Amino acid sequence: MRQLLPLIPIALACASPVIARGAAPADRPNIVIFIADDQGEGDLSCYGHPVLDTPNIDRLAAEGMRFDRAFLTISSCSPTRCSFLTGRYPHNTGAEDLHDPLPADQKTLAWYLRGAGYHCMSVGKWHLGDAERRNWDRVVECAGRETADEALKLMKDRPQDKPFFFWVATKDPHRPFDDDAAPEPHDPARVVVPPYLPDHPLIRKEIAQYYDEITRFDGHVGRIRAELEREGVLDRTFVVYLSDNGMPFPRAKTTLYDSGIHTPLIVRYPPLVEPGSVQKGLASTIDVASTILALAGVEQKTMQGRSLIPMLEDPAATVREAIFAEADWHDFEQFTRAVRTERFLLVRNYYWDKPLWNSVDSLNAITWTGVMEMHKAGKLTPAQSFLFVEPRPFEELYDLEVDPYSLRNVVDDPKHRPELYKLRTLLDNWRVETDDRMPAERRPDGWTRDGRPLPHNQPWYDRYIKAGGKSTFEKF
Repeated sequence: MRQLLPLIPIALACASPVIARGAAPADRPNIVIFIADDQGEGDLSCYGHPVLDTPNIDRLAAEGMRFDRAFLTISSCSPTRCSFLTGRYPHNTGAEDLHDPLPADQKTLAWYLRGAGYHCMSVGKWHLGDAERRNWDRVVECAGRETADEALKLMKDRPQDKPFFFWVATKDPHRPFDDDAAPEPHDPARVVVPPYLPDHPLIRKEIAQYYDEITRFDGHVGRIRAELEREGVLDRTFVVYLSDNGMPFPRAKTTLYDSGIHTPLIVRYPPLVEPGSVQKGLASTIDVASTILALAGVEQKTMQGRSLIPMLEDPAATVREAIFAEADWHDFEQFTRAVRTERFLLVRNYYWDKPLWNSVDSLNAITWTGVMEMHKAGKLTPAQSFLFVEPRPFEELYDLEVDPYSLRNVVDDPKHRPELYKLRTLLDNWRVETDDRMPAERRPDGWTRDGRPLPHNQPWYDRYIKAGGKSTFEKF
């Protein structure tokens, strides 16, 4: 774990949340947050996907608000969850690297809400460490296929005299993919291969499996929504849908391009949100926790996010000029920072000598076999070959209006110099304001480049296998 920057005063560890005056318990909303595991931003039919059919999530969007420009603070599983629940940037949580447990002195959404009388439940993927468990009434870990069954049990067993906070953290669509995730599997011939990936049969096969697991979670969302409606609490429940990072494929998950940090974000809450509304302003997932506490009437002083209530009330409202994101250790060492406005993205690679690597789950997948076959045959485009470039540029600038996939770096284009200077200033100021410091030394990579655990990471990997994890170690 890197140094925690900055630490929350220890005195707060024993303090209780303060309920704002005028916030009667009966008026406080229930909270349900659906968080997918490795789902790309456009991979829902309500976002216009031409193949995927996700009617239950689409219904949430039709009954609420769809955010078209919502972004994560990091494209990495556990750091995203820790950032979301604390309302703090990853480097301010003490858990910015993959598998770092959330320190006990961090105040999460569950800590605040439970102290204010909420019953707090989590189902599915935990990935937050042991210290955080004490802030929850019930934590049930389960596989993706079991999400709805376990969720409905928790809902049935909860106390009926308290508002509730329910964290529904599926493991879908994370690898390894289940062969039977969908009753009607998707046809690999019909999948959409993004331009940063080569069009290869093995990659198409895995994208189809990825689609299958998205549709499985959509079914679970529908079952849980139906139970909320059956109980008569749906319309006084603040429902959120998002993902923790981009799709689990090279050049997406773990990166700071839109393919890594652009998340679906849907909010359903009839007292505040107009049905079928679309919000096109910039939003960060760091803003959601503080928004929820404001609605619940709970005061807090630890979160760095901004309230999204103005944006929820008015689709034309905005609260941000820019969003900020970071990449830290995730299987391989990185220290990368980014700022994104509506049109431009600046990525700064502080470890520019290291290649743009991807997560080890994709290295141990047939997708990587396809990438390597195309690479050895010389059939990758320059953008697809960027995975193998070292050293990388220190800075990358993309004009997303003409290049939405960030395939052409225009940092040296003189016509974009004014925007480059502006983004540099925004990024530098953010780093100062959030006390974002380079670590004293680099953390070693956990894996070789063909996806094998290095000796210091072998004990973790052995525990992973013992717990039921899988790896194929494809040879090239």
